[in-house]
Amino acid sequence: MQSREEYTMWIRSQDKEQLVKCTSFSLARNWGGKKKNTIVGSVLNASWWENDVVLGFYDTKEIALNELTMLQTELVKILIYMK
Repeated sequence: MQSREEYTMWIRSQDKEQLVKCTSFSLARNWGGKKKNTIVGSVLNASWWENDVVLGFYDTKEIALNELTMLQTELVKILIYMK
């Protein structure tokens, strides 16, 4: 069985100010801004109050889902390459 460390992916945030090693990705609502949908990455071995990083903001859920699908496609390529 592979460890969680092997299923990580380096991602640069949409604002280009962060480069983080994420173990998972999810959609979340952004309640305080104009763009209401976000993609959040979970960071391995982060502190309990800072284990999620907002990677990008999107106008619609559909656009955010498309971006999440692109992340999934790239992660699958990485996993196939690692075998």
